[in-house]
Parts: sequence; C-alpha cells; structure tokens
Amino acid sequence: MGYHWAENTDPALAFDGLMYREGKIVAVKLKKIRHTMDCDCIIERELPEDVEVLRTLPLPRYVSRELWVRTQNERAFRRFYIMPKTTAELEANTWEGYRNTHYREEYWKKAPYKVEFSIHREGEKD
Repeated sequence: MGYHWAENTDPALAFDGLMYREGKIVAVKLKKIRHTMDCDCIIERELPEDVEVLRTLPLPRYVSRELWVRTQNERAFRRFYIMPKTTAELEANTWEGYRNTHYREEYWKKAPYKVEFSIHREGEKD
C-alpha cells in the first residue's frame, strides 16, 4: 500500500508500530483471534480493551489509529479506524489499493448516497 513501517520499541505503549507515507501516519495494533466476526461487526463490542488502548495512546491527534484483526479462518486482516467517539471498518480505499475481503460491492452500489474524496496537495488540480 506504499507505507513504510516503524516497529514500536516502547513496551509501555500498547501498539505494534507506525505506518507512514506522504501526508499520513497511522498507529497500528495487530490482533489475531480464534473466532470469526460478522460482516457487520462493531469492534467496540468485540474487542473493547484494544479499542480503548488505541484511543488513549499519547500521540498527536493527527496520528490515525487502526486496529487490524485477523481471524483463524481468514488470510487477510480487517482494518478498523479508531476515532475518539466511534469506529469504522475500512471496506475499500482506492488511494491505498486496499479492499476488505468482506466488502459488499452490490450493497454499496445500491446505497442512497455516495461520497468521493479528492486528496491532493494545495494548489494542485484534479
């Protein structure tokens, strides 16, 4: 996905490392679990301690937080954004070339709304 990885070497901070690339830094916690999760999993209910750990990290606000979860029967990690008051599972991100194995393309094609974000530097045109 174009990120560089820096492993966390401070055992007092409960996250695995930082991913970074131009314009983005993400604190990542990796988690492997034995049981499966629903497609509509609410991660705060499934793994509340891990979510709270990421929310309370002493990092600047511009550092995003993600919990990556892999179950015993899946080969890929599912990515969850951890924000101050809510969480969201990342289904697809074209900028990074990421697509969740649980992405429901037909569902989103029929969604009543669509939002596209244009990410570019100040002064650049689409």
